[in-house]
Amino acid sequence: MNKKDMYAFPAVLTIDHEDNDAVLVSFPDLDNCFADGNDFADALEEAREALGNVLYWMEKDGQPIPEPSDIRTIEVHNDSIKTLVAVDMIEFRRAWDTRSVNRTVTLPAWLDEMAKKEQVNFSQALQQALKNKLGIDQSHTPQMV
Repeated sequence: MNKKDMYAFPAVLTIDHEDNDAVLVSFPDLDNCFADGNDFADALEEAREALGNVLYWMEKDGQPIPEPSDIRTIEVHNDSIKTLVAVDMIEFRRAWDTRSVNRTVTLPAWLDEMAKKEQVNFSQALQQALKNKLGIDQSHTPQMV
């Protein structure tokens, strides 16, 4: 699958008068991509986040990403507007790739006690040891989030 670095999908924004005029966002080309917000700016930011995450997982799962529809062909009702939502997939891939993950490790009891006594940060020490073992240049690795 050919991954693109940028996508722009049409979105439909609808004011929900029954929910304090919240703004609901849907993507006609993506069945499972929705967002909402307190106002248009909030809804658009949430929509960008939702779109990036959905596309990331579609890429990760090997699902084909559809071609975005021409926004001019999207029909909307009275309380709705249409717009494009663009995402930088490099940003989303980087964010997902630098996330922290949990690992269970086994240590001898004496080493665990010594490390606790010295208030060693286990996560930091393990990351440092793995980077050293793998020959990773510390100055050029992304910060963990």
